[in-house]
Amino acid sequence: MYRLLFWHKTILKLPQMIIHEAISVPYLCVSSTKNIFFNPEQQQCPENAQSMILLLSRQDDGSTALVIEWLIALRKKYIRVNSDTNRMKFVSFDIDKEELIIEQNGVRVNLAEVNSTWYRRRGFSMENISIEDTTLSKAVFRNNSHYHKTHMQSELKVMIEFIHAFVEGRSTKQIGNHSSVEVNKLKVLEAAKRCGLKIPQSFIVTTKADLVNIINTYNDVITKAISGQGVYFFTQTHHYYSYTEKIGLEQAAELPDTFFPSLFQTQIKKKYELRIFYLRGECYTMAIFSQGDKKTEVDFRKYNTKKPNRFVPYKLPAGIEQKLTKLMNELNLDTGSIDIIVDRNNEYYFLEVNPIGQFSMTSVPCNYYLEKKIAELL
Repeated sequence: MYRLLFWHKTILKLPQMIIHEAISVPYLCVSSTKNIFFNPEQQQCPENAQSMILLLSRQDDGSTALVIEWLIALRKKYIRVNSDTNRMKFVSFDIDKEELIIEQNGVRVNLAEVNSTWYRRRGFSMENISIEDTTLSKAVFRNNSHYHKTHMQSELKVMIEFIHAFVEGRSTKQIGNHSSVEVNKLKVLEAAKRCGLKIPQSFIVTTKADLVNIINTYNDVITKAISGQGVYFFTQTHHYYSYTEKIGLEQAAELPDTFFPSLFQTQIKKKYELRIFYLRGECYTMAIFSQGDKKTEVDFRKYNTKKPNRFVPYKLPAGIEQKLTKLMNELNLDTGSIDIIVDRNNEYYFLEVNPIGQFSMTSVPCNYYLEKKIAELL
């Protein structure tokens, strides 16, 4: 289990979000057998393999480290590439020899040898490609110091897309994929409704008058980011977050007459909420009893460390599982973290799915051993 501990305060209020600031502390990853302090220098299995597993992740993702423990226990060979570091260097591609060579920590690897891929996070990125600062800072075209940067980024984008396609085309086993790693929250809500799932009534408005009308009509209204996860930004000293927030007439009165397009939904009076990790047609579900705590009743991510919410394993009704499977198939997702609220009338309301959402928070309290299951599938 791992948790990022932080102290936060509100630093900015906008119609669609409230941004919180947090002081950074080190990540601690705790497995069932020992503590692991994430070491970004240890990225790959030392053995030179003819076939291997490619883990596409991020430096701060502790769940990847836990899966790696199981890969080592299962004697599987792997290489980990983080999207937010330049430690990986693209070396060359030979279309005739079918060689795509990268270098990481002084070790060269042919990605053609990869036969299994896990898109845990984002995948390859422009940060993975080493470019000298002088190349970008030096003006190339007269009267325009930025065009060459845009052109080079376009070149890199095409190359990165090809690297993903190259790896996917040779992987006989795969969890996640590059094309579906980001989803449009609004499209997902429409798709969920088509699949027979209940969703909260949702509105995007730009005026105080429309917002006041919604609040007067439905009484209990929340607001959240339109994009996938809102504000989630780390620096070396601070973290910045946005949460789902309740908004009433008092908060609406503080807004200007017009504002940036913002998402509002009717607040579902919850009996409890569910976090579901979906993996290859299986739903691993955890109930979160967050409704009894003022701090977590709207968004359980506002963790109460003094009195934590209770987490327990949960069995979904077969009909809800079938609808979720239908939705995930329509979205071309074989994995993802799904949020559902069960209201006081025992109705299930789908909120959203994050293709790269955290799963250890579900795995550990419920003893699902998802890290092992993922390692076995790779």
